[in-house]
Amino acid sequence: MAAEKFSLLRTILRTIGLSDEEIEDIVDRILAFLSPKAEQAQQEFPYALRDDFLSPAEQSFYQVLKSVVDGRLVICPKVALADLFFAKTGDARQNRVALNRIDRKHVDFLLCEPKTMRPVVGIELDDKSHDRPERRERDTFVAGVFEAAKLGLIRVPAKQGYAASELKNLLSQHLDSGPTAPVAAPGPQPTTQGPAAEFPESSSSSTPRCPKCGGGMVLRTAKTGANQGGKFWGCSNFPKCRSVVSYAEPV
Repeated sequence: MAAEKFSLLRTILRTIGLSDEEIEDIVDRILAFLSPKAEQAQQEFPYALRDDFLSPAEQSFYQVLKSVVDGRLVICPKVALADLFFAKTGDARQNRVALNRIDRKHVDFLLCEPKTMRPVVGIELDDKSHDRPERRERDTFVAGVFEAAKLGLIRVPAKQGYAASELKNLLSQHLDSGPTAPVAAPGPQPTTQGPAAEFPESSSSSTPRCPKCGGGMVLRTAKTGANQGGKFWGCSNFPKCRSVVSYAEPV
């Protein structure tokens, strides 16, 4: 009977867009919850340190990447997509569905701006497993996520050795210019905890929508900096979204 229930559950979860990997994770959690307390206590910490945090191919690539980047960007390996992106459908249920689709997925390497740790570009190493149909489907989906979030993604074929010159050429636009930040529009500029990469002028004092993620904006008061005491609109999705809009006093 339990197997039939899980079969029905798997069918339902597939209809809302979850992958087989995500579905099995949910089933495992249900089984763990239903298992006897004594068994849970015995298996509470069944963990050990893995010897292969980076595979030999990833380790080889990392060493060459480190020499090419040369401190200009920070290299973060195996970054979960859920730590990078958030959903902005405007509907809480649809947001959960969208987040479930990126759960348990990661990018092999992420390059970030050193001072702010702002993501600059992701890198995927493609070995022979990426030739499988399910992997190609996964790669297409991940590429779509990066494109929707306007974050670059570079794909590099996995091999035994890597030429620094070739890798530098692939990364040239990111190494030369680094992360770009549009010039702030005139007006009071609040000090925020994140980079002021987006600061458009609000046309009126009415509540605007976030120009970056489409969420609602909240009227805030700058506590520090040159604009201390001044008002500005901050995204309600902060800190996931750090967009700000200048506040115009009503005439």
